[in-house]
Amino acid sequence: MMDKIKVECDACDGTGIYCGFAEPKGVGVVCLVCAGTGCRMISYKKFDKRKRRKGVKVVCRSAGTIIAAGVGPTGGGVTYEEFLNGKMP
Repeated sequence: MMDKIKVECDACDGTGIYCGFAEPKGVGVVCLVCAGTGCRMISYKKFDKRKRRKGVKVVCRSAGTIIAAGVGPTGGGVTYEEFLNGKMP
């Protein structure tokens, strides 16, 4: 079940007015993220416990992103059961 919470808009710092690099000095525009309200709703699922993932037998560390170091697994791995029991690769 998804819960919702009202939070301060991080785009305008809760002011409802956005002042960015495109606005001249002294000019603000209505924030597009919150429509000028200063807040927005976030939907989330409460975390109870880590879920199991089907089909995984071995868990490895990631090589990173395409931009940084490449993609895919790197280094040695641990079994999925070891990972579920707290062991990290």
